[in-house]
Order: sequence, then structure tokens, then C-alpha cells
Amino acid sequence: MTSPAIVELLQGTPTSYGLYEDIGKLAHGRTKLDLEGFRFDPQRKLPLYLFNLINEKDEVVGAYHFTPGAPGEVGEVGNAGGHVAEAFRNNGHSQEAVKALGGVASRHGMTSFIITCPKDNMAARKALDYVGVERATGEGDLCFYDIPASKG
Repeated sequence: MTSPAIVELLQGTPTSYGLYEDIGKLAHGRTKLDLEGFRFDPQRKLPLYLFNLINEKDEVVGAYHFTPGAPGEVGEVGNAGGHVAEAFRNNGHSQEAVKALGGVASRHGMTSFIITCPKDNMAARKALDYVGVERATGEGDLCFYDIPASKG
């Protein structure tokens, strides 16, 4: 999965960008997403949420980001991406984190969201196959998955 390469501090309040300041902590299964803060992606000109990925032992095991918006707005990077540190992979954290992000998508009135993944990252693709549907995408280095939003 990808994460934004360059992000800047968000100028102004998150609510002025349509972001919810009370998102706080999300959870699904054993995995939690703890809101680190709000940033601005200057390449796509979009605000985003940044989360620390926390396991059942309260260890930070990775990070995820989420940008609300329709496919045309979020561009070829999609709405969400992230990573799990190598020592914590293959424990279901990616699947659970992506399911937890469904609650953020739902809160923004979205019925689904797009998460991207490098085509050569078979472990991440396998995890995403459990929670979403891969889109037919053609050329390029990324796979795109449609993930259903949830009330969770």
C-alpha cells in the first residue's frame, strides 16, 4: 500500500476543509487507528487524515492515511494507503485497518473508497482481496481496490 510522499501541515482548521476533528480512534478486531493529525497533500491539493496503526499490545506497527472524496478528486493515488512495519506483517493488521477506515468513509457520506497497492506487493494484495474488489486498471505500477464503507 502507498502513503503520501510529501505532506504539509494543514493551514486553518480541519473543519474548514470538511474534515471531522472528532474522529480520534478507530478500531476493527485487534487493530486500532489512532488519529495522528491532519495534513495537506500539496501534490493533489487535498487534505487528509493521518493515523498511527496500533496492535493489541498498544505498539505502533504502521501508519495509514485517508483522503475523503470521489475518484476524480483523489486522482490516481486513491483515498487511502498505508504500511505495516515488516516485523508486524502477516498478522491481519492491514485488513483490519482498511475495514476501520470504512467508518471514516461512511461518515463522509461515501459508499465506498479506493485504496491503492503496488502490483508487486502480493501480501498487501492478498489482504485487500479479503476486504474489497480489485478494479481492472491496465498499465502502471498500482492496483486499485474498491472497499465498501461501513458504519463501523
